[in-house]
Amino acid sequence: MPHRFRSLTLLSTLLLASACSRDVSGLYTDLSGITQYEFRSDGQVYISVFGATVSGTYEVASDRVLVTTPQGTVVLLRKDGRLEGPMGLELARVEDE
Repeated sequence: MPHRFRSLTLLSTLLLASACSRDVSGLYTDLSGITQYEFRSDGQVYISVFGATVSGTYEVASDRVLVTTPQGTVVLLRKDGRLEGPMGLELARVEDE
């Protein structure tokens, strides 16, 4: 019985972690609308600033979103449904209309 309980607990934890791992997918923009991050469910991200777009990948690790492009890696923090980045960057999710 204890082995079965441990297995069930482990399975539940893994399912919960995998379900939450990509929950940032969607379009995020800063308050001015200059910067946009489009997170896709396949781990791809497209970052647009002043109309110029670069592509990269992202990985969710707890409350952090690691965004990697050819220019380097940026860490975004998830807070209250928003993403906070370096130099005061704050991104809000654009709701589907």
